[in-house]
Amino acid sequence: MPKSRMVTDRDYEIVVALTQKVRLFSLRQIAAAWWDGELANTRRRLNVLVAVRLVQRISVRARTLPVLTAPIAVWQPSQPAPDFGHVAHRLQDRWVRKAVRTVTAFIATERAARLVGGTARASLKQPTQATHDLGVAQVWLHFRSDCPARADAWRSEDLMADTRRGQKLPDAFLVDAAGHTVAVIEFGGSYDARRVRDFHNDCAVRNLPWQMW
Repeated sequence: MPKSRMVTDRDYEIVVALTQKVRLFSLRQIAAAWWDGELANTRRRLNVLVAVRLVQRISVRARTLPVLTAPIAVWQPSQPAPDFGHVAHRLQDRWVRKAVRTVTAFIATERAARLVGGTARASLKQPTQATHDLGVAQVWLHFRSDCPARADAWRSEDLMADTRRGQKLPDAFLVDAAGHTVAVIEFGGSYDARRVRDFHNDCAVRNLPWQMW
């Protein structure tokens, strides 16, 4: 996508993130990450990106996200399997009393994907999963702030879907310079122990380190 006075470096980063890293950002996530929390300025700039058909504004119903500063569980192939029940309890417990609310969010357009590469969706295929997708986005934003190398290495599940036929599809992949997956990332909703176990077993078969947030 050619940069100009109309499309700034900041705009470009947001659009690339939406086509290659995550499916959507909320207005507040974008404001916190790129505009120091200033909602009015964020809204004005996003109106420009909507006008030039690089992003699309949508409204979703989503739960308030828990604080995401560290994964709930981490596993390496040299380690024993985690306690799946304990991991599931921690995942489920953090959603207690989290209200559902209407959220203004933004997704990339097909035009954006053609210009910068990656994928885009005309809408969310499963609007009920907006909470999950916003959680994935928040994990990426955490990496962007605290570990930029991991944010750069991050590839979305939509980008990597063709590489995982017949296998479970984690939310994100961390890929090295040679294109090899070195770890996978999963954002846990109210996962039960069986779902945590199945995710672990799928990674263990491939000797893939994982983080569950």
